[in-house]
Amino acid sequence: MSLLTSYPGKAFLPLLSIYYFIKCPNPKWTVRQALMNNLMRAFLYHSAVVRAKTPLKLDLGSEGERFGILNDKAIRPVTTGGTWYPSPPPKDYKSKVILHFHGGGYTIGGRAADAAYAGKTLTEHTAPHALFVQYRLASNDGGCFPAALQDALSSYAFILPQVYTAANIVISGDSVGGHVALSLLRYLSTEDILPPPRAVLLWSPAIDLEAAKDPFTVNHSQYYATDYLVGNFSTWGAAKFTEGLDLSDNTLKAYVVQLGHPFRAVSPVWICVGSMEILGPEGMRIGEELRKTGSVVETHTISGAPHDVLFVGNILGFETEAVEAARLAHHFIEGAA
Repeated sequence: MSLLTSYPGKAFLPLLSIYYFIKCPNPKWTVRQALMNNLMRAFLYHSAVVRAKTPLKLDLGSEGERFGILNDKAIRPVTTGGTWYPSPPPKDYKSKVILHFHGGGYTIGGRAADAAYAGKTLTEHTAPHALFVQYRLASNDGGCFPAALQDALSSYAFILPQVYTAANIVISGDSVGGHVALSLLRYLSTEDILPPPRAVLLWSPAIDLEAAKDPFTVNHSQYYATDYLVGNFSTWGAAKFTEGLDLSDNTLKAYVVQLGHPFRAVSPVWICVGSMEILGPEGMRIGEELRKTGSVVETHTISGAPHDVLFVGNILGFETEAVEAARLAHHFIEGAA
């Protein structure tokens, strides 16, 4: 997201502010919200055009001791890494930890520069410590399904012995990270090989990766004008994620599409969406499908918000809404059994 703050074209922001004030898609938005929503859309559009890549890096980088190698001895597809917010928990730590999977369409994102705002918001208002996993991206070789799910399972197995009990772990994911989190929950619910987490938090989850392969799904949504998602970005990630998959296999398809393939969740699920975002309806639909299986599900809709304010609320001007949602998530996990 540093492109949005360091790009030389920011000298034109005053003129752009006037332009977007005139054509603001939501009369309740501020000029900043309208402007940044459109700049974010441009960022995603051009990321897809140039096919930007985010390589998997296992060096400490600027995170220092907050970055660690996730290498479980039992589940070992590959070695990956993760960053702790605000720091790794102490050895005798017995409170709650969030295991979070970042968004980015399975194509971009992964380190502290991308997820700092979400990490700060979650650890200040939801749980004291959070591990953001650097899972494999489909934009890189070897990153299509099931790479991210394998990394999610490895990270869960890695963190289990560090927090004494699975009841201390909260799985979380924003945007396509919500797809990772839901896939991990599906696996834990159906395979019964590891104890279930305390709860699962889904922030503006991307649910149907097959539908996302068609840019029409995004570009002709009734919420297109009030969201920053763009068809070519969604199509790029979904196509790379599903590359080579035979979706005639219903077991496999359930992990890609999610909608229409409900399961009885072993942990309570909390879903948060924006009322003005393209993925909001499918987030609500998966909640209803899970409820019908007897799963415990709670939903929260942020009025007037576009996609994934947990991740970019500071950029878009939705900081207050992101904090409120994080506090609601805290109350949910405190009440989860």
